[in-house]
Amino acid sequence: MKTIAIYCAGRNELPPPGIKGIRYFPDRACVWDKLAEQYPDTQLRIYFNLPGEFIVDMWPDIFRESDLVSYIPLDEDASVEDIAERIAADQPDLAIAFSIPILPYDWSALRDAMVGEELRRKGIKTIAHNIRTASHALEKDRCSDYLCQNGFFVAKSLSVRNTLFQAHKINTAIPVNVYREYVLRVIREMHFPVIIKPTVFSASDRLHVASDIEDAVKTLDSWPSDSDILIEEQIIGTNFGIEIYGTPGNYHVMEPVMFSAARNGVPDPYEVVKAGPVLADYYRIRHLKKEIMRLAELYELNGTAQVDLIFSEGEWYIIEINARHSLMTEISAQIERKTSLDIYGALAVCDIRGADIPDTLQFACDFKTPYLKDDTIRQMMKLYPCIASVMSLQTAVSTDGKVEYCEFVVTAETAEKLMEAMICLKEGTENIVSDKTIAGLNSILNEM
Repeated sequence: MKTIAIYCAGRNELPPPGIKGIRYFPDRACVWDKLAEQYPDTQLRIYFNLPGEFIVDMWPDIFRESDLVSYIPLDEDASVEDIAERIAADQPDLAIAFSIPILPYDWSALRDAMVGEELRRKGIKTIAHNIRTASHALEKDRCSDYLCQNGFFVAKSLSVRNTLFQAHKINTAIPVNVYREYVLRVIREMHFPVIIKPTVFSASDRLHVASDIEDAVKTLDSWPSDSDILIEEQIIGTNFGIEIYGTPGNYHVMEPVMFSAARNGVPDPYEVVKAGPVLADYYRIRHLKKEIMRLAELYELNGTAQVDLIFSEGEWYIIEINARHSLMTEISAQIERKTSLDIYGALAVCDIRGADIPDTLQFACDFKTPYLKDDTIRQMMKLYPCIASVMSLQTAVSTDGKVEYCEFVVTAETAEKLMEAMICLKEGTENIVSDKTIAGLNSILNEM
């Protein structure tokens, strides 16, 4: 029997008492079991750090285990070398990284890449991004520069070394901060509005849209010392995301997902609606997929990745690369009539371009609701078969405080039936699906 190790070396803070963390409906154990049933000659072993969100069903103190898949919690203080040694001790035929979103710094893929490097040194075949790819995904300024050098469309940008920009505050003996003068000179020559964001943080954390030079200076002068800064000219267009997975020479580009419009042109992570597939000729989807394939080959992607994009004036601009499992992975998988965990099954048996790709796609949308009780979610899924999955998130981290919401993925055979299903869901539930969500989906369907 073939043994596959799926590992997640990254971790977030442990949730405090009374906080449930992240739970999936259907639960991860159920989906892992269904995946294992598809590959009866393969033993799946899941190695993870607590609290184990995204990869297993994790509560603060206990987790529900799969019946057919082995769970192996890693030691809390285990180093990269310790984790690789622990996995190698079980002599797997293949190891696959399952990198997850991490707050506040988006560096889980980098740690998994280092574990992957150690595993390869031990003679274990491993699917994990190389360290260069993972570091570029973390450091958005380096990624943007590299993509520009290789002919991809990116926003005009400036990387600001925060320590130098604030040097006159740190050392009052400095009469003139020449670096600060240089930065402000470049910014004045940029087209406003500009987006100011950390180079290394997750999601849209601390992202600010500056309307003029005074707004930009005020934002930069008050920037905390915990990150450098990337300043980009804002590209006016339609926001998208796209997922790709595979190994060098064997990739599959999934269908792009369109995001609903947002204030200041920047999607609000708590209000945005996502839907796909996008079929309109106007968006040059075939060209986009070729460019994403070129990106994969350039970076020698090895595993899963998600790319944020903007379509503007007939061109595709790359905003950033997330070399990990993302919050968009489930809707991308559902469009292809799969679950997000099926992607790892395809990687495990090297079935990237084969039978796992369906002949026909289905339509899907992703949206957030207020936090709901588990029983409410289960009852909704019984009443509305259009609900493919729900992620329930209740967490509290030192950087953001308490955050709680539910994220639904709803599917249908056509765009028209998708809207009908959403209206039915709104009318049948009280204060769960908002008018803003329906309006966001409607605006996407009119463009798709």
